[in-house]
Amino acid sequence: MTDISKYKNVSLTKDTYTKIDQIRRVIVPNTIISRSQTVNILVNEKVAKLNGKGPEASSSQRKKRTTKRKRREK
Repeated sequence: MTDISKYKNVSLTKDTYTKIDQIRRVIVPNTIISRSQTVNILVNEKVAKLNGKGPEASSSQRKKRTTKRKRREK
């Protein structure tokens, strides 16, 4: 059984699913990797390319939005 504390699901369009299927056959030479491994590789490459601006920037932006919402509600 899957450990739900370690994994999450995402929904993809059929077009995106097909693209992931194509990428997974060429991303690692001479190996066909799983779709989830493909997504992990692509996401980690993107985060590295953003020089760490990914998760930290996102969380700080969320905090700002939440603060603004709370102010508007008052």
